[in-house]
Amino acid sequence: MAYGLTQELKLRMGMQLVMTPQLQMAIRLLQMSSLDLAEYLQEELDKNPLLERDDGPSGTLEGEEPLPSDKIAKSDDLLDTAAPIMETTISDDLPVDADWSDVYSGDSYGAAQFESPAGSEAPPLENTLTRGDTLFDHLSWQLGVTAINNRERVFGMAIIDAIDDNGYLGTDLSVLAEMTGASLEEMEDALVLVQSFDPPGIAARNLAECLLLQLKARKQAVPPYTSLLERLEDLGRRDYRKLKRLLRLDDDELADAVDLIQSLNPKPGLAFGVEQANYIIPDVFVRKQEGEWVVEVNPETVPRLRINRAYEKAINDRMSERDKRFLTENARSAQWLIKSLEQRSSTIYRVAESIVRFQKDFLEYGPEYLRPLILKDVADDIGVHESTASRVTSNKYMHTNRGIFELKFFFSSSLASDTGENHSSEAVKFKIRKLVEGESPRRPLSDEKLAKILQDQGIAVARRTVAKYRDALNIPSSSRRKRLSPDK
Repeated sequence: MAYGLTQELKLRMGMQLVMTPQLQMAIRLLQMSSLDLAEYLQEELDKNPLLERDDGPSGTLEGEEPLPSDKIAKSDDLLDTAAPIMETTISDDLPVDADWSDVYSGDSYGAAQFESPAGSEAPPLENTLTRGDTLFDHLSWQLGVTAINNRERVFGMAIIDAIDDNGYLGTDLSVLAEMTGASLEEMEDALVLVQSFDPPGIAARNLAECLLLQLKARKQAVPPYTSLLERLEDLGRRDYRKLKRLLRLDDDELADAVDLIQSLNPKPGLAFGVEQANYIIPDVFVRKQEGEWVVEVNPETVPRLRINRAYEKAINDRMSERDKRFLTENARSAQWLIKSLEQRSSTIYRVAESIVRFQKDFLEYGPEYLRPLILKDVADDIGVHESTASRVTSNKYMHTNRGIFELKFFFSSSLASDTGENHSSEAVKFKIRKLVEGESPRRPLSDEKLAKILQDQGIAVARRTVAKYRDALNIPSSSRRKRLSPDK
């Protein structure tokens, strides 16, 4: 029997995200807080001899005019194009992007990573041991080695970013799903992944879930321990007689169960170092001038840098190729950095201005008038990608007439009303807090009563949603509020 061999030629099309070093730098700077940016720029100033601070009164280079706010607002968005970031003043015969990697390499947050120039040395090992890992570092590392794809990594980082210092998830999953473009099911899967990380009990949404996760890690998530978690209020009151009756335990069995529960850690996040507290420096100011809300970028968060002209002019003089290459690479790096800083200010300004347009009622009348808002609304408004808007809102702060708020504060899910108008979940939480503050201490409002009052005000909200929002506000249940009341 004869067998024939056939050869077949196939064409396959594929897509690969290619990013220039300029775009990588712009993305990296955009997601930095003002404090991180100041630290990073100091490092660049220390290692780049062509880069220096511009401490002049105008903060501009020689022969340049200050960049007005209207020009900032309308400048092209570097982060949504692959266009060149700068007009280079370096000789055209020099190679562009020398010693840089042009292929994007995503880190655990989806941000660009930099490849070191050829010949550069890694920092000494001792320089990496100056502080212990924070909880964020510890969880991010675990996500990096367990996530099976980039989407899972992005959703997991959104959850990790929302975990407070105690180790609890401080943001509702539905809000995180809207912010990241994930389905609720995808976000729930990501939560299960993060909750499997060390330390046990991390990313819980309440105390009972935190302790249950620790029982599962110990392989002790069985009655009567799990049953006792359902009665944490009785345990907190030390109502042992009631617990024995409901759980059908004798004195010794109950004592063993209580000892085990009390051996668990109610705040697993505190086992890790916490970043040193820093004063919040607003990135933008919002003021009302002549009846209009005006956005201004805080000049204290926009470092002014320039290129040392003496070094730059030396590039074209007679010098060795090695020295010429060194100065050229540093001049190019300095130009990219200066242009990226301008773009960072531009994008922050545009996002903040868009938020102000959407949330004018909040500025005018207060938290009850906070509108539902998602990242896509702002991204579409200013013509950028959602990922760009997400980077801007992280660790950036706005100073308003009602206080200083992180830009993320202005984004929340919506609840429908009988009139067809949507209400922000944050505004509903504010209403719940006001109702509780105004209740009678002897007759506190139950979740069902709170839901009924809100429904009478035209807000369609279920009792379980009220209970969820009340827990998020750290407001005890009505029975607990009654016991805690001094007027009882």
